[in-house]
Amino acid sequence: MKTFFLAEKIALTYCVGIGLLTLEMAALSLLGIKFSIVSLTVCIALLIAAVLWVTHRSDRSRAPLKEQPLSRLEKFFILGISFEVLYAFFRTLIMPMESYDGIAIYALKSKIFYLARSIPHDFFSSFRDIVPHVEYPLLIPLAETAFYTFLGSVNDLLVKIIFPLYYLSLIMVFYSVSRRFISRRQSLLFTFFLATIPQITDFATNGYADLPFAFYCSAAIFYLYLWITQKKDPFLILSFILSVLAVWTKSEGLMFALVNAAVVIVYMAREKSVYVKGCIYAAVMVAMAASYMLILRLLGLAVNSDFIHSQSSLPVRLITGIERIPAILYEYQIQFFGPKRWNIIWILFIAGFFIGFKRIFSKDMFPLTAAIILIFLGYSAVYMLSSAPQGFGWHLSTSGSRLFIHFVPIVALWLVLLFKKMELDV
Repeated sequence: MKTFFLAEKIALTYCVGIGLLTLEMAALSLLGIKFSIVSLTVCIALLIAAVLWVTHRSDRSRAPLKEQPLSRLEKFFILGISFEVLYAFFRTLIMPMESYDGIAIYALKSKIFYLARSIPHDFFSSFRDIVPHVEYPLLIPLAETAFYTFLGSVNDLLVKIIFPLYYLSLIMVFYSVSRRFISRRQSLLFTFFLATIPQITDFATNGYADLPFAFYCSAAIFYLYLWITQKKDPFLILSFILSVLAVWTKSEGLMFALVNAAVVIVYMAREKSVYVKGCIYAAVMVAMAASYMLILRLLGLAVNSDFIHSQSSLPVRLITGIERIPAILYEYQIQFFGPKRWNIIWILFIAGFFIGFKRIFSKDMFPLTAAIILIFLGYSAVYMLSSAPQGFGWHLSTSGSRLFIHFVPIVALWLVLLFKKMELDV
């Protein structure tokens, strides 16, 4: 079997390429080089070549898979997935950028960068009172700026094409990763489950950063898991790159980077084996997160300005956090049993957790199980200990459903492994 499938390479080339392009745009700004088609094209060609090199690295002398003709059920799944993708593009392109966060947090910044042909050197100080959340990572605004630069004008309609392309890429990568563990028919089934989740399809069209972020942090764990099970270097390299881009997309990426580091460490401790590359990966993850927070501090920025440091002592904050647990769990159960937003994926997760309790902590499922548990604990800790000016209740009710988007693809892959472990079939 090839290390990477063709669809997977295409998806990674787009998502990793656009992420690295935005990092290159930040570097150009530091060097005082203006954004232009020439300055962006030269670098993006090199970046795409680098992505292709990583994905092609282990594919030599590999025999292609011999597939059987598609069954009627498989054709139904493909038709359903195709409809959702095409409908997402349709919904995206019938209206310009109009969602609140899409305009205020991302599109406004992208227009500033496009008109300045750079990130202004005083952006984080002079624009602090003009631009909402000036401290937010810049991948999405810079991606939109790059689109405007290549287009030659500001177009709030066509620029939205960025987001359904992330949705399509997520589907392609998820199917490719699933295909490594289960049959084509089964992979199409779970891809169909993921592709038809209303909360995901809605955020594929509204210009928010949550779906691109879900791609980066989920794919980072996908390829970390593949490295754990197969020990192929390209998987570990990709996991690191995707983790960096997750941090560059949303501040929550810091937590996911630490989760990835913890998964590697816990896995090695459980297996009583030390892998040098795994140790390096975990150390670099922690260093990357610490460096990012240091840069924010040097710029005089908080990780998220929605949260303020409470004047209460740590013990008092811990007590307050414990008192919030019932409200947090209540919000979680709203999401778990909300088929209008999530179909039945969270119900399947809960059922699988209890029915397959022994299986989910087995050697081959433990890394993903640990990742999901750590993510739940991480987001719960944020709710417990943070203090938002608008109030805890507002923060919980407005962000809960969005945070679940970030790791629902990981849960979908976890269900794939449990499905295989229980020797089920469709």
